[in-house]
Amino acid sequence: MAWLAAILVMGLAVLLGSNPAWAQEKKEAPAPGATLHIQTAQEFLLAWGKKDWEAVKARAGSKVTVKVGGTEYALEAEAKKADAELIFPFRGLSAVRVEGRVKGVTVDEITVKAGGSERKGKGTVTLEERDGTFTVAGVAVE
Repeated sequence: MAWLAAILVMGLAVLLGSNPAWAQEKKEAPAPGATLHIQTAQEFLLAWGKKDWEAVKARAGSKVTVKVGGTEYALEAEAKKADAELIFPFRGLSAVRVEGRVKGVTVDEITVKAGGSERKGKGTVTLEERDGTFTVAGVAVE
């Protein structure tokens, strides 16, 4: 009977167009058909949450600004340190475009722990594009 419940949950997730939280945490590869900006944001968030500094650096470079509420924190991949911590799961990634160009990715639900407290809500991953490659410049949580 447990397998039937698992099939129903996965079927519902497919129907609703989102992955269950447990699948998102364990998922290493981007979703089939994911665009490069979504893939970059997803891989960065997964790496940050797992404290995989090499993967963070590959997607973001050496430093990322993390804004939680009105306060800024630093995430430094080179130094392998972050003043803010991503708490799994996150969900609902979609592109932010300005005049037709991708500038970032919104996150419908993200939780970040910083300054002794947790903040959960909508978020934005700010991206920079160079030669068709996206890198993460910042993360903000409302």
